[in-house]
Amino acid sequence: MAVTSGRNVVNLKEKGHFEHENARIDKYTLGDELPAQLAELGLRPRKMAQPSYTIRRITSEDTDAALQFLRNFFFLDEPMNLAVNLLETPESRCIELEEYSMSSISQGISVAAVDEKGEFVGVVINGLARREEVDYTDKSEDCPNEKFRRILKVLEHLNREAKIWEKLPESCDKVIEVRIASTHSAWRGRGLMRVLCEESERIAKEVGASAMRMDTTSAYSAAAAERLRYRSVYQVLYSDLPYAPQPKAPHVEAKVYIKEL
Repeated sequence: MAVTSGRNVVNLKEKGHFEHENARIDKYTLGDELPAQLAELGLRPRKMAQPSYTIRRITSEDTDAALQFLRNFFFLDEPMNLAVNLLETPESRCIELEEYSMSSISQGISVAAVDEKGEFVGVVINGLARREEVDYTDKSEDCPNEKFRRILKVLEHLNREAKIWEKLPESCDKVIEVRIASTHSAWRGRGLMRVLCEESERIAKEVGASAMRMDTTSAYSAAAAERLRYRSVYQVLYSDLPYAPQPKAPHVEAKVYIKEL
């Protein structure tokens, strides 16, 4: 899982000048002088209202919309995808990646944030894992796409070596896995991911899961997991796995986190 990184914010306020007969004239927008004018009147400028959104579960009918969202805001930024040049252009597609990403949608435990227009602005794709169904068989060799096969092999390694069931109480027989988490680039930095993950925890309790799992493939997603009070139970440097993609720093390791509920 990787939470895509924030992008640079462009400062659109411009100040220009021109000279005429040794006179200098500065051009400002009304917004430049407004705070000072209000201060003279003992008033404070009002903050712009934040756009509203709702949280709801993702259903099988949302598959196409969720997939398009991930194409726009997740697939192109994920460090391992970048490291192997999985998607050579913004229009490129990897069917194996898309099928893998959507494989748990039908379970009905994934969540999305939807804006006032009904468009996705954040998604968390979750999957339900059961202790009784543990399978450490490496299935990556069955993948026909050589680039994506390398990525799957890393994910299989994490699943096999983390041994999360040994680190959870025997009474825990269900775990919700946060498999993909991403927000719209224009909505980052507003706490949206925390809300989506908290809703995922609520759903986990509803379906009888007593723990959460999050595998992180980037430094940003690892930091997000720690902010959400997950604890690291396994980590490996990409450089220690000869078959692994080698993302650029700071994305130097993959980690497995769990959180008991």
